[in-house]
Amino acid sequence: CDVTVGSSREGSSSCGIAAKPVLTALAILALTATCRFGFAVVTRLLGTSKLLLWPAAGAMAALPFVLRDPLLAWWGGTYADAQLGSFLAATAFAWCFFRAIERSVGTTPVGAAASLAEWIFYMSADVDPRYRDGKPLRPPPGKLRSQLAKLCATYAATAAFVSAIEPFGFRPTAAVCEACGVSGPLAAALVRVGDNLSGTVLIYLFLSLLLTLGSILVLAQGHDPIDGFDNPVFKSCSPREFWGRRWNLQVNAMLKRSCYKPLAGAGLAAPLATLATFGASAGFHEYQFALSMPGYRVGTASVFFLGQGLLLVAQSLLEATPLRHLASRAPLPLGVAFNITALSLVPDYFICNWIDLPTPLFGAVARLVPRIMWAA
Repeated sequence: CDVTVGSSREGSSSCGIAAKPVLTALAILALTATCRFGFAVVTRLLGTSKLLLWPAAGAMAALPFVLRDPLLAWWGGTYADAQLGSFLAATAFAWCFFRAIERSVGTTPVGAAASLAEWIFYMSADVDPRYRDGKPLRPPPGKLRSQLAKLCATYAATAAFVSAIEPFGFRPTAAVCEACGVSGPLAAALVRVGDNLSGTVLIYLFLSLLLTLGSILVLAQGHDPIDGFDNPVFKSCSPREFWGRRWNLQVNAMLKRSCYKPLAGAGLAAPLATLATFGASAGFHEYQFALSMPGYRVGTASVFFLGQGLLLVAQSLLEATPLRHLASRAPLPLGVAFNITALSLVPDYFICNWIDLPTPLFGAVARLVPRIMWAA
């Protein structure tokens, strides 16, 4: 079959890095940094009281919704210009919210609140710094250099991958099946798994780029950050391994401290604590998407993340049967294929929100990188 890829600039390559969204994002982040500093001081003064910290955390989380429209009108930009900055700001405000909650329940890393200066650093860090024996760990020699190299490599990989799938509307499997005239239930299954895979890879590259940049900022201040990812797409052999040990370890650690550990410590059964933690993750993504994705339909992220939580509970039940031996003996490629297929069983609202909205976030990612637009 022949697949024709169109372009608005036939036979040419384009380095379309948009300046206005980047400048708008930097302005939003400057304001966000000021708010985070102020919130760190306030939460330090409030101590560990739930009665004081929880309302303060709620007020902090509400602040972007109050400020967004008037600031955008003053700046003179559009929602599309502010999308990337809004996404980053929503993430930063959510970090502050969860760190305030973990302080109130006593799961903050020992040493993070040892002094006002250390607490401000911890609250402002985009990636968790490591602590041992109540003291921040110093990075090993060469780690800053390796993270700079990783940043460059991830940026290049993101640009290449965007160049490959953007001409297909970020749904390459669907485009190839349509061009080849393939249809029916098997084609629908292939499209579901294939486009979920390509979307997950692009989200992974984008978030890895952001977390690597956050790690560099932590390293530059003499602290050793945690890892952001551990090759989740091509090493995970099950949903539990994907979500629990490899995907977005920053969010993973934060949700464990602020939700899973307090609930499990209070005696809640592990499956219920897992579902509650995925519920907290759903709330985080609802907040993030509502701020950064115009046209977002509230509730769709929750369906996805609660569905993933149910997958983990189902896996726990299966591991109590003889089937667990089959999974442990499967070769890596088969395990990875199983995991990607299993993750695709849940309605793909998460990927759809990055692609199909009037102002898709994948479009904002594409504007960050140079890409080659091919035409046959």
